[in-house]
Amino acid sequence: MNTVLLGILTLIALGAVLHVMQLVFLPLVIAVLLSFILTPLVTHFNKKISRTLAVLLVIIILIVVLYVIGWFFYTSITSFISVIGYYQDRFSIIINELVLRYNLPDDILELMEISGSLRTGVYNISISFVNFAGQLIIVLFFVVFMLLENPLSERKMKMAFPKLSVQTRLSAIIKKITSQIARYLTVKLGISAATGALVALCLYFIGLDFYLMWGFLAILFNFIPNIGSTVIMIATILMSFIQFYPEWNPILATLITMPLIQMIFGNFLDPKLQGNQLDLSPVIILVSLVFWGWIWGIPGMFLAVPLAEAIKIICANIETLEPVSILMSSGKALNTRRRKKKNNPETDNAEPESSELPVDSENKEK
Repeated sequence: MNTVLLGILTLIALGAVLHVMQLVFLPLVIAVLLSFILTPLVTHFNKKISRTLAVLLVIIILIVVLYVIGWFFYTSITSFISVIGYYQDRFSIIINELVLRYNLPDDILELMEISGSLRTGVYNISISFVNFAGQLIIVLFFVVFMLLENPLSERKMKMAFPKLSVQTRLSAIIKKITSQIARYLTVKLGISAATGALVALCLYFIGLDFYLMWGFLAILFNFIPNIGSTVIMIATILMSFIQFYPEWNPILATLITMPLIQMIFGNFLDPKLQGNQLDLSPVIILVSLVFWGWIWGIPGMFLAVPLAEAIKIICANIETLEPVSILMSSGKALNTRRRKKKNNPETDNAEPESSELPVDSENKEK
């Protein structure tokens, strides 16, 4: 019991430190995730040019991409904020009309200050990304040094840990974290891009204003599991109601199209492509969203899943913390392993799957 209480207090203290030191730790974590994505590209260029030039080329590409994204986000949000007063007035007119037509309570206007909340939400999102843009230089510095340092990491590990079994175990842990998170981010980026493109295309044919902005936000918020896609879906349906009422056909089209897109990509393609690679419990994902959102705000919610996966992998390879890893998992990998053992009883005494890392060879000999 004392150990559990000590663990909870340690977690709270760690969260407080991370919250206070956000300006340092947030750019570092973002840089680590970017290095996972960019390392294969650097390796590809390194086959033809030196690693320094390869890193420089990749950083230039990254800066151009970030500039285009930032410019598009800034212009879209600025245009939307400039006309949001019109939508707010129109929303109030529609609600007044519905109150009179259906004899609804008069205080429903106070309960449905959705447009004001929408303005506040858009403002908070824009402020978060402006703050992130201010930290972008720090992130780029971290990324440059991480990409340049990558070839030396194995040699440094050998120098720091002469014991071969320790080297093997640490290398396996780092390799697994890198491959799992890189795969998650790559697959998620592809699915998010496809989701955003389809959202923008459908909203364009429906005739909704700012369809490109909604497509971009769909790409962005798709990285926040469950909550992000739901927010975008509700926002687009609400905006279609404000823009098109009393014409119901485009409203119904949005009401059908948006949940269908989220269902196809979020509930079918994403789990199909990820498979059992991302073996996290839905409850753990929600807890991670709340925890990292409390510590680092909206950027923390984007980082919640990769951080939770990294913690689960580390716990899986520390004997005393292995139960924590099992509790964090969704059980898919465990069920798969049980089925394999049931179909092939001879494998019961075989070596564990790739999710379990090598055991100290000296202990085996003993």
